[in-house]
Amino acid sequence: MKAKVFLFFLLLLTVNLQAQDIKFPSGDQELDRMRQEVRQQPTEWEDFRLRCFKMKLWMVLLQQQGADLTGYLDIDKRLRKIVWWNTIFWNEGKPQQFTDEQKVKLCQIVDDGFVALEQSQERLAEHPPVVKKSDRPAYVSNEKSPNWTHYKGDNGLSGFTGAMGPQQGEMAFKFPVGLPWESAPVVEGEVVYLSSPGMRETLYAVDIHTGDKIWTNRQTAEIMMDQIYNTPSNMSTPVVLEDVVMYRECGSRGNKGPSRDLVYVDKKTGETIKQVEAGHVDYRVGLPAFDANEKYAIFPHGVQDIEAVPAIAQSFNRIICRDQKTGNKLWDFNIGHTFCPPVLDGNQVYVANQIGYVYGMRADLKLFPASSKRLAWQFRSKGSVNEEIAYDEHNVYFGDNAGFVYALDKNTGVERWSFQVKNPNPRAFRHFSKPLVHQGKLIIGGANQELYIFNKKNGELEGQLCMDDWVRAQPTAQNNDLFVATMKGSLYHISLKNKAKIKDKIKMGDHAVLADLVSTDQYVLVNDTDLKTRCYDLKGKFKWELSQIACFEKNGNRILIDQIAGGARFMSKPTVVDGVLYFGTPMRFVYAVDAKTGEELWKFEAGASQCGAPVYDQGKLYFGVHSGEDEFYCVDAKTGKPEWTQDIGWVFGSPNVSDGMVYVPSIDGNVNAMDAETGVLIWRHRLDRSICSEPMLEKDQVFWGSWDHYLYAMNKKTGHINWKFPLDGGTDSGVPIVKDDRIYLPIGGPKFRCLNALSGEVLWEYFEQGATFNVTPAYHNGKVFASTWRGVGLGGICVQSILYGMDADTGDILWEHPGGGLSGPVVGADGTVYCASVSDPFFYAIKPEPTEDGSPQTLWMYDLGNKVEESTPALYDGMAYVMSSDGYLHAIK
Repeated sequence: MKAKVFLFFLLLLTVNLQAQDIKFPSGDQELDRMRQEVRQQPTEWEDFRLRCFKMKLWMVLLQQQGADLTGYLDIDKRLRKIVWWNTIFWNEGKPQQFTDEQKVKLCQIVDDGFVALEQSQERLAEHPPVVKKSDRPAYVSNEKSPNWTHYKGDNGLSGFTGAMGPQQGEMAFKFPVGLPWESAPVVEGEVVYLSSPGMRETLYAVDIHTGDKIWTNRQTAEIMMDQIYNTPSNMSTPVVLEDVVMYRECGSRGNKGPSRDLVYVDKKTGETIKQVEAGHVDYRVGLPAFDANEKYAIFPHGVQDIEAVPAIAQSFNRIICRDQKTGNKLWDFNIGHTFCPPVLDGNQVYVANQIGYVYGMRADLKLFPASSKRLAWQFRSKGSVNEEIAYDEHNVYFGDNAGFVYALDKNTGVERWSFQVKNPNPRAFRHFSKPLVHQGKLIIGGANQELYIFNKKNGELEGQLCMDDWVRAQPTAQNNDLFVATMKGSLYHISLKNKAKIKDKIKMGDHAVLADLVSTDQYVLVNDTDLKTRCYDLKGKFKWELSQIACFEKNGNRILIDQIAGGARFMSKPTVVDGVLYFGTPMRFVYAVDAKTGEELWKFEAGASQCGAPVYDQGKLYFGVHSGEDEFYCVDAKTGKPEWTQDIGWVFGSPNVSDGMVYVPSIDGNVNAMDAETGVLIWRHRLDRSICSEPMLEKDQVFWGSWDHYLYAMNKKTGHINWKFPLDGGTDSGVPIVKDDRIYLPIGGPKFRCLNALSGEVLWEYFEQGATFNVTPAYHNGKVFASTWRGVGLGGICVQSILYGMDADTGDILWEHPGGGLSGPVVGADGTVYCASVSDPFFYAIKPEPTEDGSPQTLWMYDLGNKVEESTPALYDGMAYVMSSDGYLHAIK
């Protein structure tokens, strides 16, 4: 036995020494060990899948640091000739099968890819990128700056309004816009279990005293080009049972994709034991809720499949129960649209829905599917119940959006007491946090910034404290020490002795806390929306911090070793009007902030992530949400107070507003025209597939691109189809623009076209083999600025992105410059072109007139800390605003 232990440690020491022999470390220990292995042992088919996956992650790791990947482009092209883009499109979701000849070629490609990336790593170390600084004078503010009211600035989406952009390329401010991270820590003994949304790493077991990882649960992506969207993400709170830890997947690609399971992980080793189907949850929902004990696993379900034809985009509306031993479905019961995570208490389930019904459900009865006997009781509250229910040995406790807090008998549903608070926040989708039951008290936080402490027996209000922001996370307590976190990233330490009193306020970070707090007899654990776990002792002293996505720090930036799985997150496009900046976030909030200082003016909470731009018109703001709920919103632009909502389904693209009408694309395949004042539907037209891209308007026409592979021109008042144009592929992230009766049309392929907007006739076409024009262009002064991908990379993250300056009359290429890829360019009043990039971390200011060598001049570069996904800059009064996947909205001056 001793000999085996010695050999094991000798092997471990050898592997670590080999990793240390790497001259230019990547920052990823697993990758650096693999680099040594590839040098010593050529890739064989058994190793191919993992090595190929890590090769692609290495590529993105280098991109975040601005590395030159030109030598990797050929590797990507060779892969692309053999590997499918997406198995759902080609093979009903089944893995691709390779011939023996293809396997040999693929293994060689990986070995060559490691060589190419070794060269990039070496160049990065020896010649790091130089961020060019500006020599321009500071911009003098002009209070009459043109407003940026729409996606890309105007109704035609041209990217030019006459607003001046930034001159110096320096940060004015940055505003935190984290993920909808509601995954809470789970503690058992001295171990903390933490979810990770990574493509490679999904779950951690961590020593509670030090934050050191005990084990890591890992996955390996399917071999395809579209890996980032096809790989499942873990955003759930783990459930810890006797032998296993469970989590629920979410992601993209619908029910034919892989993101649809409950995953069971061995608690001792961190290895995945099994996976049981639970139904696809779109990653923008942000909360793949479930609960489990040794007998049952329960979870909300709705058919969420935007890949289907026609697309199906339901909110959660049913509760499903599975047998833990067999995995078999025991029952499936409809309760209506629900945003309340179900809770399992022995054989009883507690859950509520959006119209305020609260249910106690029997998990153990064998009944026919629709039997009302499944309900032990039901209770109707005064408002929506969109947050999790708490319980003790006698009662259940919850709050609703009408401002009521309730205690019900958990066996009968009979009301024990209720209390109505003053001034419930009308901008909150969930006014209250999950309640905490502690030492005879019920403690609950609100979106009115108040913390309430009740006597849990009779509902008497025993204490009330004002916090510095909304309290979304469930508080936690040990004895007389209460801890409360807010959306400002503050942690309050409160004494519960006699009358509640604030002892300390700790600033943890910039980002909001949405996940419930957890404590032990020694520590308090907090997860924030920046994917960081922090540990404090019960006196509030900081102990340790851990990133829930694998990374390292470099030059003040967090460099991701792993990538967030499931798809792009930071996609909302900002708008700026009369000194106020508006933008949506992945974490479900729309913000209004001061455009000069970044000071928050108000925030509005919806039921899911916002992907498009909040569009301004006549003092109102219009926006939809992707996943989770069906409401489209109109709110007062000054206050955020809701004006009206309309049920039109999930919305990916930005709306467009003109002449008193709002035009909205829907994931379910409908295009919608509504009255801007009332929300009344004026006309609706169903297309054959999802409409993900923004509509554009000029004169009496509205133009829509669809996944059904057509571009439509419709009469904007009636919806009559004037013409439709076949695209050879659907419009997606890249949106057509219209200017002076001409449409400049990118699609997700190698063609960029110019059409006559009145007839749909092709005026010219540019073709580039192997390129992907999936980016919204811009137009100014006879030139079109269009971006293309080169290489596929991880699917949502290409190898290289190039911005073209094109002659608008002929399509001739005038010049090319790095930038774009998913984020479209915009143009300032002085003709400066501004563009972010999906393949490097830089924001570019470009003088479009070519120099003597034919290339445009880079005026300056700004380091955003990470790539920009689909957020397009907004320009206003000498500033640019863009959302980066570093988790911030950047304001650049």
